[in-house]
Amino acid sequence: MNIKTLVQLIFIGIVLMLFSCNNEPVQVEQKILPYSVVKKIHREELMNWNKNLVEIDYTVIQKYIERRKWKMEICESGLYFQIYNNTNEQQAVDGLIAVFSYTTSLLDGTILYSSEEFGNREMHLGHNQEESGLNEGLLLMKKGEKARFIMPPHLAFGVPGDGFRVPYYSILVYEIELLDLYAPERINDDLQEGWN
Repeated sequence: MNIKTLVQLIFIGIVLMLFSCNNEPVQVEQKILPYSVVKKIHREELMNWNKNLVEIDYTVIQKYIERRKWKMEICESGLYFQIYNNTNEQQAVDGLIAVFSYTTSLLDGTILYSSEEFGNREMHLGHNQEESGLNEGLLLMKKGEKARFIMPPHLAFGVPGDGFRVPYYSILVYEIELLDLYAPERINDDLQEGWN
């Protein structure tokens, strides 16, 4: 067999191989999901992620409470509270304005805000969306009572913090004394007296 014949046989073999293969592109069936299904999948993933974060927060807070031997209760929302100086005074209710002294700190003891630095605070109960845990905790109190609250991030300043002193995604500890409760009308009466 000479070289010319060998080259011809190789050429014929290559041509046969090329034509024996199916040249049609392989069709891969892609299943396109409707937007509602994709949204549901993402929502479930986000809910699972949030659930994991809440479980981690719960564990961290429980250990913090155990180390201090505090006897705290937990609300359905996830707010931990302990009222340690009880009174028989007026109960806080939605619509009233609460005046309170406070110290706000991180779990490591870092004080972020306090009445000593910024003065007492006032909050219109039932109208504050920013610190829903603080609003909820104050509604558990009576005038003159002292309490402590531990708030997971979703009840305090959430993932971003407050943009000033509260770091992102922080569990906060509040020490509160409810000094006064009054109706918003009292503000208007005081203003009117000032004009006379």
